[in-house]
Amino acid sequence: MVEVTVPGQRWEIEIMNDGTIEIEKFISDGDFYDAIELEVLIKEFSN
Repeated sequence: MVEVTVPGQRWEIEIMNDGTIEIEKFISDGDFYDAIELEVLIKEFSN
């Protein structure tokens, strides 16, 4: 796997054993959050 970071995006490029390539893009919405968002994330995604 190759990880690429460009402004506002992060890509995961995976090269499979059979030579096929899969690309997943993580695109920023441009918003910034304060420390309260950390509490929201922990509450929403912790087990």
